[in-house]
Amino acid sequence: MTGAAFLHGLVTAALVIAVVCLAVRFLLPVVLHLLVEPVRSCVSLAAALFLLPEYWGSRSRRRVGDVPIPFAYTYGDGIAHLAGLGDRSVVLLFRSLARAAAKAPPLAVAGVTAVWELSTLF
Repeated sequence: MTGAAFLHGLVTAALVIAVVCLAVRFLLPVVLHLLVEPVRSCVSLAAALFLLPEYWGSRSRRRVGDVPIPFAYTYGDGIAHLAGLGDRSVVLLFRSLARAAAKAPPLAVAGVTAVWELSTLF
């Protein structure tokens, strides 16, 4: 390895470490805050999809003049409860990760990045 190649590798590694430190410190918290609402919408969509069988069953029983089975209400309440837990979990997780990323020590991020760079050499 020549001196120029070593210097080029060292400068490249320093630039990668600097970019990763800046991205983790400033960009990642913003991205995580922006992702909260879309992920909450996905949780709501999943809950709605899980409620479809109960809705179809209840609707078909009402069409023939019967009442829905009692389990349908229990199932719907359970899905609604799980959707609420999922919603609160997403908010808590993403906001906690954003706060942690904003407070991440630059030396720790640089160390992880340097180890990653070294592991890709071999």
